Amino acid sequence: MKQQKKEEEAKILAQMDEAMREKETQNPENAPKRVGLIKDKTPAMVHCHKCGTLMENGKCPNCGHTIYTPMDEKTQKTIRWIFGGICLAVLLVIVLLK
Repeated sequence: MKQQKKEEEAKILAQMDEAMREKETQNPENAPKRVGLIKDKTPAMVHCHKCGTLMENGKCPNCGHTIYTPMDEKTQKTIRWIFGGICLAVLLVIVLLK
């Protein structure tokens, strides 16, 4: 029963995606704005998790909620270096105090 529902939902979603693509190719200037990225880097329409409004450039125009954006690699490396230095300093202080 659950398997049938999942298959039916997948079929309906595929049909909806196909219809949206057809509509976009027929009349591209009236196509809805695509914001955000799905895992495979294809654009997708994203709705706000709080109020359900279509988001614009990763921010909800209704409530102001923003999409999570991970830190860039340079910032991550900087934090790792700082944290590593602090850990090393603490280790040296512990070793010297014994």
